[in-house]
Amino acid sequence: MTKRILSFVWFFIVILLFVFSVQYVKNESSEHNKQEIYSQWQHKYIFKTPQGRYVNTSSRSENGVALSEAQGYGMLISVLNDQDKSSENQFYDLYTYYKHHRVKGTYLMSWRYTNGAKQQKQADLKNNATDGDLYIAYALILASEKWSQHRSVYESTAKQILDDILKYNVNYNNNILTVGNWADGSSKYQNLMRTSDVLPSFFDKFYEFSQNSQWLTIKNKMLDSLYQASLKSNVGLVPDFIQVTNDNKVKSLTYGKNVKLNKHDDDYYYNAFRIPYNLALDKDRSSKENQILIKLMNFFSSLEKISSGYNMSGKPLNKFQSTSISAPLFYAASTSQKWHTLYQKQSFILDYDCLNHNYYDDTLLVLILYSTK
Repeated sequence: MTKRILSFVWFFIVILLFVFSVQYVKNESSEHNKQEIYSQWQHKYIFKTPQGRYVNTSSRSENGVALSEAQGYGMLISVLNDQDKSSENQFYDLYTYYKHHRVKGTYLMSWRYTNGAKQQKQADLKNNATDGDLYIAYALILASEKWSQHRSVYESTAKQILDDILKYNVNYNNNILTVGNWADGSSKYQNLMRTSDVLPSFFDKFYEFSQNSQWLTIKNKMLDSLYQASLKSNVGLVPDFIQVTNDNKVKSLTYGKNVKLNKHDDDYYYNAFRIPYNLALDKDRSSKENQILIKLMNFFSSLEKISSGYNMSGKPLNKFQSTSISAPLFYAASTSQKWHTLYQKQSFILDYDCLNHNYYDDTLLVLILYSTK
């Protein structure tokens, strides 16, 4: 009897050691892949100029295109990357490039700048995109907490960006962030809200940093609008853009004047792909955040294959899958055991050993890899 028990114990120990060794090898492999993917991303997309570094969003290297959104991603990835000892220098160079490409008279970054082009479109230089400046400000705050060398500069710049977002990018009729400084009171786009600009953890950080309660008001109002949009879909999907009226009612983009910028603005598409990540980042989620996220995740958990884009009824818009939809879902699924099956289905992103074909897919992949602990 004793020998049987002893044999069973040894058998159990061997099984545990085997499972542990497999998991260890898998983790080591994933960590190696993550660093390899980052190295490829850095080589492919980070461009150096006399005015600093930028994230190139164009496939044409002779006329690289810098977008404020991409600059924000690059700065945030640099802060989150603890493996690369040169990430602090890279962050400073990305910050320097931002500093040279601001909307005149503000601390907001110009929406778009084409490097090497002889002439720039004036609208690109004088307009900002709110999501880009949100990411830049957030990355600067994290950098000020992580690195001491330029702490005061990063803190000061972050404060100026946040002040200018509140000055130029808020519709104070409904306390919603506009999509850019061009969507002001004279524009039919004034009530347009980019759903992926709902960043609860960012807004909490901005309030903690600035002690300006307006950020909490914006957080609550935008979350409420996102929640209303979620309720309008039986499967819980939310579109790239919605309209929020002055009495905080959510309307479709065809309500009143047609304010669609692109044909997929009222679909769950490349902007909205970021929403699961945005909501899951908040570790202390509100009831509305949880309800939006749970409804979204339950829908995607029910699918055998996840396509790149859906209409509001849950019909796929494409036959292919993309990293830009899978990576944010992977991150969100990693935050709860109840989405373990979805986590496993999307964990193929950990096995990548080479990049895809476009800036957005590849950059979201790297961001999620360095956000996932």
